[in-house]
Amino acid sequence: MLSASNIIALLWWGAFTVAGVWAQRTLPGVDFLAPGIVLSMQKQAGRRTLWLALIWLLLLEGMGNLPFGYGLAWYSLLAAFYVMGRWLFEARSIAFMCLLGLAMGVVHPLLTYTLASLANLKVEMDVLFMEGALQAVLFPLVWLVADNLFPKALRPDVTSL
Repeated sequence: MLSASNIIALLWWGAFTVAGVWAQRTLPGVDFLAPGIVLSMQKQAGRRTLWLALIWLLLLEGMGNLPFGYGLAWYSLLAAFYVMGRWLFEARSIAFMCLLGLAMGVVHPLLTYTLASLANLKVEMDVLFMEGALQAVLFPLVWLVADNLFPKALRPDVTSL
C-alpha cells in the first residue's frame, strides 16, 4: 500500500519528468532532468534517486540520436561531480549549483563530440558549445525552481503531513 508521502513523491516526480521532457523537446541539447537528479540526491538519496536516474537515463537515451552510453556517462559524471563537490562546498548553495552547471556545460560538448565521433556522425561544434553554455546557465535555474517547488511533505526535516 502506498503511503501519502509516496503518492506525493510519485505525483511530484511524475510532473517534474513531464515538464523536463517537454522542456528538452522545446530546447534540444539541454538536459532539464539533470537538476532533478541533484535535487533527489539532496532530498531523498537512496533507491528513489536510483529509480529516477534509471527512468531518466532510458528517456535520455531514447530521445537522443547518439549511440547508447551518452546518458549513462552524463548522469554518472553528474553524480561524481556532486559527490566530490559536496566535500568542498555547501551542497545546497546556489554557488555550488552554478559550478555543477558549469561543469556539465563543459562536459556536454566533449561527451557529445566523443560519442558522435565513435559513431561517425558529424556535429557542428558551435551548436555544441551553445548547448553547453545553455546547460551551464539553465542548470542552476532549473534546480532553484525545482527546489522551491519541492513539496514540504517530502523534505527530510518534515516528518509528517
